[in-house]
Amino acid sequence: MSDLNKEIRNVQNPAFGAFAIWNFVRGYYSFNSLFTPFPILFIVLPIVFRGDMVEVLYGTNKPSGLRHFANKFLSTKVLKNDVVSQIHISSSNMKHNTLDSIRIALNASLISIDYENALVFPISTTEHKSEPKSIIKLGKASEKLGYWCSQLTLHEISQILKVRF
Repeated sequence: MSDLNKEIRNVQNPAFGAFAIWNFVRGYYSFNSLFTPFPILFIVLPIVFRGDMVEVLYGTNKPSGLRHFANKFLSTKVLKNDVVSQIHISSSNMKHNTLDSIRIALNASLISIDYENALVFPISTTEHKSEPKSIIKLGKASEKLGYWCSQLTLHEISQILKVRF
């Protein structure tokens, strides 16, 4: 197996994805104590598993919001306008990884699901102090993404990120 394949397997593994999804759900819940709509979880991994997107996400101020984040890819400084349009394709390609990550997050009691309403909520909202420093950045980026999404409707998110739920 090539070094690149090993690196992808190490980063894009379901346990790491469970951590990202839990942080996203925590961020969503932190804004107004509302539960996260299940379909939104499918945008988390395609965004936070891309180095260029997570760098811009991490570097965007929390009050700026999702629109400002998406617009940064259109600026001449970044000029990667195709990145946002790839989220939908990536979310479809990563759906099995996302579902595996959700299963792990459920089994680890990080999140729970209201199955009747298709809503997800965090079991714990407190940050774990035992997280390795190497993944804290991804956790903070996931949490910020969740916070931004909690301020918008599914329709607004789909328009900004060019995805269909």
